[in-house]
Amino acid sequence: MTNSITSSHYIQSFAFDQVETYSLQRGEEYNAVIQMLKPERNGLKVRKEKRNNLTETEEIRLSELDKLLGVTQYLIDDTGQFHFSSQRINTFQYDNEVVGLLKNILLTKTTDVSNWMCAPIYRDAIVFYNSSGEIVSALNICLSCEAMAIDSSNQVVADCSIYEMLRKFFQEVAHPIEI
Repeated sequence: MTNSITSSHYIQSFAFDQVETYSLQRGEEYNAVIQMLKPERNGLKVRKEKRNNLTETEEIRLSELDKLLGVTQYLIDDTGQFHFSSQRINTFQYDNEVVGLLKNILLTKTTDVSNWMCAPIYRDAIVFYNSSGEIVSALNICLSCEAMAIDSSNQVVADCSIYEMLRKFFQEVAHPIEI
């Protein structure tokens, strides 16, 4: 079951002291790794389906590859690990005007929501930290599908206009948004 929260309720639901932006699932290096892993995964899948003779180690590896190559990837996985392709781009303290701009973007009233029929590819993310440096929340963003999620069970619903504002926001802080 998936829970939904509007972007304005999301940004008001926790306190934070620092924000970091992350880029993931993009670039030549990432694509090279994915192309290298696909044949391994496919070979294990075929063996499992046809012969069901994978060793315990191979079963674990197939599970790992399924997680890495699954359609929807998130910045932080269920174990708290950052995606292997993630790169921290920026860090901003709460009192930085950039954080005020981000909050205002997310506070935009949700009246017109896009409903694309594609699976989101979260290539951008914003991580919110408390004063102790602990992660309070991570917001995964797909600018192509106009989708946001905290994790696989929690979606953030936002007005269509927010995604264009987020594109401009990322560009203004020198965060790459091209694929």
